Order: sequence, then C-alpha cells, then structure tokens
Amino acid sequence: MKNIYCITLAILFSVGSVSDLKSQSGEPSRDKFVLLTMPYNKRPLTLFRGQLQGNTGYKFAVRSQSFNSGGDLISLKNNGTGSVYHYYFVRLRYGLTNFLEIGVETDFLRRGIRDATVSVVSTTLTTTENVTINKLTESKGMGDIVLYTTLRLPVEFRWFDFGLRGGLFIPSAKYEPQRPTNTMTTSITAVNSYTIDLRYNLRNGYGVPVYMIAAASKLSYQKITAEAEWTMRTPVKEGKNINWEESLSEKVFSYYDKSYSFLLSNTYTLDISMHYQATGWFNFYLNGSFFKSKGGWTEYWGNKYKNPEKSLINLEPGFELQVSPSLTVYQVAGFPLKGKNCDAPFYLFTTISYNLFPFLR
Repeated sequence: MKNIYCITLAILFSVGSVSDLKSQSGEPSRDKFVLLTMPYNKRPLTLFRGQLQGNTGYKFAVRSQSFNSGGDLISLKNNGTGSVYHYYFVRLRYGLTNFLEIGVETDFLRRGIRDATVSVVSTTLTTTENVTINKLTESKGMGDIVLYTTLRLPVEFRWFDFGLRGGLFIPSAKYEPQRPTNTMTTSITAVNSYTIDLRYNLRNGYGVPVYMIAAASKLSYQKITAEAEWTMRTPVKEGKNINWEESLSEKVFSYYDKSYSFLLSNTYTLDISMHYQATGWFNFYLNGSFFKSKGGWTEYWGNKYKNPEKSLINLEPGFELQVSPSLTVYQVAGFPLKGKNCDAPFYLFTTISYNLFPFLR
C-alpha cells in the first residue's frame, strides 16, 4: 500500500507539471477578477495557477437520536442522553498549476456524551445505601494534520472534469485520553445517599498515519451541474493507546492506565450532488452523503475484537453565496435518513472561503 501511494503521488506531480507546461506555452494574460468571480458551474475541480484559498468552518450538530445495530432509529432525548457537537476546521489550498494543487488541513473537536443516569440501592442487615451514578464522556482537542495533492484532467474545463486526490493524515494530535476526573459526593438532605459523577476525558486524532485516496467528477450543462466524489481512508499500521481504569475505596478514586492495541477501520464516503447556478453569485445544491466503515479491530483484556460496521446516509441541502470577489460563504444542513451503529445528528455546517492571487498583479 505504501509503494502504491508513493508511486501515485509521483505520477500526480510529474504528469500535472508536464501537462501544465504544455498548456501554458502561449497562455493569454489572466484577469484575476474574472477568475475569482467565476461561478461554480464553470469552475474546474482544482484551483487556478497561483490561486491561494483559505477556508475556515464551524459545524454545530444536535445529537438527539442514533441508529442501533439493526438500523432502527433510537431517540436519545427520551432517556436524557442527548448532546451537542462542535467541530471547527481550517484548510489552506494553493494552485501550483491549473491542474495541480496542494493543501493542508486540521480541525478541532468538542463534544460531550451522557449516559442514562443509573440508581443503585444496596441493602445490608443494618443499613440501606442509595447511589446515583452519572457518566459523561467528553472528547476535546486538535485533530491530526492532513497533507494532500489533487490532480485534475490537463484540459480546459468546459462541461466535464475529473480529478484524483491523495493525502496522508499525520498523527500530530495528542490522542491519548487524559486521566478521568471522577467525584463522589454525599447528600446533605438524605442519609446514606451518594452521587458518583464519572467523567472520562478523550482527545481527538487517529493516533497512527492514515492514507486518503479520493476521486471526483463534475458534469455541467448550462446552469445545471452534477458532481460525485468518492473517498477512502485506510490506516498505515496498527496503533497503541491507553485505557484508564479506576477503583473506589473509602469514597476516593484511584486510577491506573493500561495499554492496548488497535487497528482502525477503513472508511468510505460517497457524495453525489446536483447544483443549480441561479445567478453568477448564488449556487443552490442538494447533496446525498453516504458513509461506511468496516474492518479493523480493538484489543480488550488481551483479546482482539472486530470493530462494529457502521453506516450513515444523510441528505444535505445547501448553498454557495459569493459576497465579494474574494469572499464566499457556504451553508449546509444535514438530515440523517438511514444508518447502522452510529449517531444520527441534525447539523448545520458553515464555511467561509477567502481567495486571492498573491503573485498576480
């Protein structure tokens, strides 16, 4: 897999550079205002030569339902385990040629997941104790850095375009979980009543290098455009992480960590969208998004267990609004339709894109 990845990147760089040199021998002078204001249905899949694009986005998701292993939709609000999800990302892209671009991206994640509150009554010959157990699992932190290269067909885009992208997630994030911060308190109003608050602090990131391979195509006819993109992520190798385990004695928690091995699942995504270019500065679209993960394993107490297979289908209406020649705003809403072994949140995703030609006067 590593050899295939290296060969692919070498081909992408060499073919893209040679193709661009051929196409630009006698290239007419370019108007950066025309390039920056080009509508979506006329833009190629990659940036133009010398174009620099910075993107930042925020995703707010409401986790109020999930799909179980049988594909049934389960309401999380009924047992008080609903939560929200905050995701931020930053991406920088640059067009080396009209057919080849490079990019770098990272993200920040924060979410908390509550389990249903459990009440336990313990009775002996002399006493009865009431214990209420609350559990919160919080994930927070920077994600890994991903570097990628995209190559499109070395021809002028008129009605059809096709591109390939290859990248690598560098395990730059602090992925190991922090020590839990559990507490136990005694009720001041009820005798022999206690509350245990379990709080587990997870982080973001894969923990191992991960390959990314993608292919995209675009077909335009007047104001209508159809686009499809397929992406696969696969781990480079097995990884190691730690689990924190705790014990409770005399109302005081003690902790110790235990190492375990894992192999990430392969993940696949497929996005198919239809776009309508209403005006030169407004593009409306409807996207169907399919996600699936399979394979991989996780070690528990010395035994390896297969990771559960997950899938999710979302319907995503959205729009692209060009505010100025350099500034564009994207807005997407996500509605879960079908899934298996995964959360099914409703979400809003807002992205701001800033474009310029720093070396074109």
